[in-house]
Amino acid sequence: MPPTTQVVRNDGPFRGLPTYPEDVKDLTAIITGANGMSGYHMVRVLAAAPERWRKIYCLSRRPPPSNFFEDLGEGAKLIEHIPVDFLSNPEQIAESLKGRVEKVDYVFFFSYMQPQQKGGTLNMWSDAEELATINGNLIRNFLGGLKAASLTPKRFLLQTGAKHYGFHIGPATNPSFESDPRIEVEPNFYYPQEDALSAFCKETGATWNVVRPSYIIGAVRDSALNHMVGLAIYGAVQAHRGLPLAFPGDYAAWDREYCQSTALLNAYLEEWAVLTDAAANEAFNVQDGTAFTWGRFWPYLARWFGTTWTPPETDESKYRVTASRWPEPPRGYGPQGVTRSTFSLLEWSGEPVVQAAWAELAKKHDLALDPFTEVNRPQIFSMTDSAVIGGWALSLSMRKARTLGFHATADSFETAFNTISDLARLKVVPPPSATAFE
Repeated sequence: MPPTTQVVRNDGPFRGLPTYPEDVKDLTAIITGANGMSGYHMVRVLAAAPERWRKIYCLSRRPPPSNFFEDLGEGAKLIEHIPVDFLSNPEQIAESLKGRVEKVDYVFFFSYMQPQQKGGTLNMWSDAEELATINGNLIRNFLGGLKAASLTPKRFLLQTGAKHYGFHIGPATNPSFESDPRIEVEPNFYYPQEDALSAFCKETGATWNVVRPSYIIGAVRDSALNHMVGLAIYGAVQAHRGLPLAFPGDYAAWDREYCQSTALLNAYLEEWAVLTDAAANEAFNVQDGTAFTWGRFWPYLARWFGTTWTPPETDESKYRVTASRWPEPPRGYGPQGVTRSTFSLLEWSGEPVVQAAWAELAKKHDLALDPFTEVNRPQIFSMTDSAVIGGWALSLSMRKARTLGFHATADSFETAFNTISDLARLKVVPPPSATAFE
């Protein structure tokens, strides 16, 4: 293969972002789940490129929050919100689209529903059958609505995630390649979603992409399923109480390299994927592409909130061991996964002194989020525990995207600081005492 040259650009913590020919223009997009973290950052990326995108239809059950357009600038003029409930039948969805959407070039699907969290910490996504039923119905109903409205995109992109490889139930292939087989020990809602999309594309002639990020770094007001929210709450409350940030996991969790997936970088890859002919009908992992450990992050978090930190406990007697859900790990060999911890953030969040400290912070900073409701507490802090305490590695290979020409990376530490600052601006968490990343 002859050598090729690409023109890339940098923007803040993002390096090597793709550029596009001037004749890529007048495009239309549908973004579902536009109020959520991934959907909103997809809107931000497309709205920042009016030279390419002429119209962006944002579909969600609820109207956008009041702050939705704050970061979009002139790009806000490209956006039209259409209220759609994807749990309604395809004919009703089609009626919502008819007369509003004349044509669509690209669809970005981010809609997701999380059932009420059940069980204790480190038990996220244990309600596998309910997740598969609800989220399978979301995409099937929408695909049926597109067909009923006679709308066929050139490309339909579905975002799923690292759970595709079974990381949530035990040690998985590491690093994971997009070609790795499905893990069939329990229902996984990503699989019926992919199957529904594949059937739609075979029937209509559309092409598809599937994108699989890791834990996502990003900020929106509705942020319960967001590990950065839990970390910011922990940092702010401990600082308010004059206490250090203890680490709940062991030294393996502290030192092990994990990958993070910043929402804006995910969206940059997703735009690139749908606009790249060679990427048609391909799945892609996406992660920030820079080394990240919790051992490096913890001092940053303490500094941002103006407190101290302590490393993992050295007294082995203080650790409790939690086994993964299935005896045989998802990779098909080796011992059952185990996680070692001295406490959990879900347990910490249930302490009355913690909730009292939050009430003081909420009053002082006029915060909009109550993280201690029956719904929010298990979602926020179980998500954070699963990200931080993890007992096995999580690494997503980017070699396929790199081979096809996507070379962008993000500094996960800097994007984490930017996210916590944005969450504070949205009145989700208290503001960090640091005013700039360092």
